[in-house]
Amino acid sequence: MNPDPLSVALREVTDCKRLLETLITSSETFDYPKAKVALKQINRKVRELGKLQTQWQERLKQSRPTIHVLDFSKVEAQAQV
Repeated sequence: MNPDPLSVALREVTDCKRLLETLITSSETFDYPKAKVALKQINRKVRELGKLQTQWQERLKQSRPTIHVLDFSKVEAQAQV
């Protein structure tokens, strides 16, 4: 299955927002166990996002067409002769 990068990005942003809100709320209410769980989830999310980043960078490298640079300066010199 080839997930849509935009859908994955939206889902991950939503998850990160929820985790950060949980962390902020728990730190304001001095709910340290809840804050510790949220931090653990954020660390896990960072690792998951790092893996996705690596996968998508590799996919991007593979999907780029090979570009060949042509030297037209020699062609111009021959056309002027």
